[in-house]
This record gives sequence, structure tokens and C-alpha cells, in this order.
Amino acid sequence: MAAFQKAVDLGFDFIEFDVRLSKDGHLVVIHDADVQRTTDGVGYIGDLTVQEIKMLDAGSWYSPEFSNERIPLLEDVLKQFGGKIGLLIDMKSSENQPQLTKVLSDILMRYIDNGVKPSTLKVQSFNINEIKKFHELTPTISSGILLEKPLNILHFETYRKFASFLSVNHHLLSKSIIHQAKQYGFDIFSWTIKKQYQFQIMQRLGVNGIISDEECKESNSNLLTLIFQ
Repeated sequence: MAAFQKAVDLGFDFIEFDVRLSKDGHLVVIHDADVQRTTDGVGYIGDLTVQEIKMLDAGSWYSPEFSNERIPLLEDVLKQFGGKIGLLIDMKSSENQPQLTKVLSDILMRYIDNGVKPSTLKVQSFNINEIKKFHELTPTISSGILLEKPLNILHFETYRKFASFLSVNHHLLSKSIIHQAKQYGFDIFSWTIKKQYQFQIMQRLGVNGIISDEECKESNSNLLTLIFQ
């Protein structure tokens, strides 16, 4: 949550984070499938209850200053940051937890009903079938596909039926690919940009957004800047 607040303070347009289902069916905001790398605990998110997860120290590995940092739930993030900054949500392991997509859709629709604007929410995944299902459940929220293999333009016609943006490994991007994708109506986000010169290259290529885990933000009103968890 401290990282998300920092993104708000720096003026980023969106924060990007991953969600996984806990043992008791809650959406937890964490990248890894297990908690060992970033907390003082062990075990897989899918094997832990929310009560067990909330007891873990998720900040001391980074600095003693963040020793009280806890793994948040999606609802914690929505309550604190919904409407303050855009949220780009990555569905993790949805192929192994098929109920995740429905749970995510239900939560987001409830917050939309309570005033969060759909335009401030985006959902993405490597799993094309789950993104298709999410779009069917929640067509008012922009959905996208994560890609780390060379783009096949023959797929663009199919993807456009349920996705409005593509988040692409920056090594795969070129002006011609971006031009073709935009002809099909896609926005293109590049990931993961770590160096300032890469940021500038992506701008020149004409991407719509840049996903980074560094503070490499420049002023450009036409370019979304998204910061990783």
C-alpha cells in the first residue's frame, strides 16, 4: 500500500498489481504464488486464509521503515485508491482458480455501483480464455491480453471481440506492429520499462502506455504511465 501511495504522490496514471485467490476465496494483491520472497512467512496464497496472510510482515525485506506493511486485499486497494488513481489488475493463475474471474467481476461491479468510474479500471491476463470470460461478465471494464511471444496479426481480429488493449513485452514492439494493432482498435502498453532511454524509445514507437517499476515518468498528456507493484 505504501508503494501505491508513492505512485499517487508521483502523479502516475495507473498502478499495476496482481491478484490471487486465498484459501478462503478472497482476492489478495500479490505477485508471487507463494509468500516466502516478500514476507516473513512461507506457503502458497491458495493454501493460506486471509487471517493467516494478514499476519505476515510484507515490508521488512525492503526496509525497516516498512515493517508494518501487510499484504492487502483487492478491496483494501479499492477502498483507499479507487478514484484516486487508475487500477490495472492482472489476474494470476486464473486457469488454476477458475472462480477468480467471477469473484473479480463481482467485486469490481459492486465498486462501480458505489461510484468508481469504469474508465479508471483495467483488467489483464496472459490467459486469453479468462479475459474473454471477464469481458462477457463485465463489458463496461476495459480488458486486455498480456503478450510475451511474437504478435500474430492473424489473432487481432479474434482478440478485438473481447479485448481493448494489449500489454506487450517491449522487445516485441515495432512501429509496424503498433500501427497494425491500432488499426484493429487496440491500445498498446509496453512492459517492463526500467531505463530512461527505453521510456523514450517507447514514446517514439507510439505506444499508448508504459508499464514500469521505476520512477521514469515524463510529462506527456497523451501517454499513460503505469507503475508496477
